[in-house]
Amino acid sequence: MSGKATQKQQEKRQNLKWNFRMSTLDGMFANVGMGMVTPFLAVYAMALGGSNQAVGLITAMPALVNTLMYLPAASIVEQRSSRLKIATKTHFLGKSVYILMALVPFLPWPNLRAGALITLIGLQTIPTVITMVAWTALMGDTFPREERAHLLALRGMYTSLVTLVSSLLAGVLLDWIVYPMNYVTLFVISYGASLLSLFFLSKMKEPPVVPVKPVSTSLGKRIKRPFADPEYGPKFRVFVISAALVHLGINLAVPAYSIMYVRDLGLSNAAIGSLSLAGGLTAVLAYPMWGVVSRKAGEAAVYALSLIAFAVYPVVYGLHGSLVYLLIMKAAMGVFDAGFAFTLFNLTLEYVNPEDSANGIAVFNVLINATGIIGPPIAALVISQKGVMGAYIVSTIVRTAGCVIFLKAFGIQQTLGKMHRALRLSLSRRRITKKETRGVL
Repeated sequence: MSGKATQKQQEKRQNLKWNFRMSTLDGMFANVGMGMVTPFLAVYAMALGGSNQAVGLITAMPALVNTLMYLPAASIVEQRSSRLKIATKTHFLGKSVYILMALVPFLPWPNLRAGALITLIGLQTIPTVITMVAWTALMGDTFPREERAHLLALRGMYTSLVTLVSSLLAGVLLDWIVYPMNYVTLFVISYGASLLSLFFLSKMKEPPVVPVKPVSTSLGKRIKRPFADPEYGPKFRVFVISAALVHLGINLAVPAYSIMYVRDLGLSNAAIGSLSLAGGLTAVLAYPMWGVVSRKAGEAAVYALSLIAFAVYPVVYGLHGSLVYLLIMKAAMGVFDAGFAFTLFNLTLEYVNPEDSANGIAVFNVLINATGIIGPPIAALVISQKGVMGAYIVSTIVRTAGCVIFLKAFGIQQTLGKMHRALRLSLSRRRITKKETRGVL
């Protein structure tokens, strides 16, 4: 019996290693589009003749579709016996829209081009929502909680490296190649990379999943379920309220960044790409550190420290318009971007009941994406009346409110005290090479 148990354990560890490699390669190729396309969609909309309102809709449209689709997507995923299969199918559909986006500049009706791009972004979001619900649940099933922070921090490091290199390359290509072929090139490269991403995603070994039988449940009950859970509900409630406010603050600032870069400062595409590079590079370097710190201090402590940095960032970022200053600010914030990104994902999985994970993830994302509908139009209004700095000030106030709510609920001294001790330990032990600290790797 002991021999069979050992063999089964070894097989489980081998599958864990395999899935980590496949999911990392999947993420790296998927993030080519994240680096090449996403940072330049607002710039693309302006090149197509889009107004400030159109720039705001670049963020608001996918947020609207996400809000409408996440709960139906959760229902679709719950009823499937394979989360991997539904993720691969919808991944292919979503990324195929890149080809249609590449054709927008050739529409014979110039006044409709920006609107066509926004419409395609909305259409792309429909399958993408299903992919994200299925993929997030798949990650929760595949990687055990004790390994998740370490593995996803490493995965985030590799995928972020691809994102920042892709952003830098995109900025160069946009300046080197004549419009509109420069954007066509970006979309074609991103589509090709997404096919490689799909290949590696399909190679993952999925744990068995018991599909949920379809039961007629009202929308209100689905939304209420993760909040009412006796064990997970209280922490989920605080986490969602805090995260929603922080994301509202983020969405209030997003349109302001592109408008400041293009219309206020007149930065080139290469300069805009270099800003993504600066933040991405420090994020890549910070991911392993946060993985170590989160194991010692807890993911809530890393998240709290990241929130403090997020709260003050917009106003500080808008204080000076020189490229050097912006690069320094981006580089500094990249460290906290890494901590925020991977702890947000892990805490979402931690604060929902594993038996109701797809629905809990969907409810969280519905509320977060609702802020993406509200934020950009408010930002456009504030920018038109008070300028870019006005949007940054409002963003900072809202983010601070979210930060305070989280810190008050989880204890400021306790949370930051854990962080201080963990950072001190991690800095004094830079070389962590013992096998047990490396988990499955």
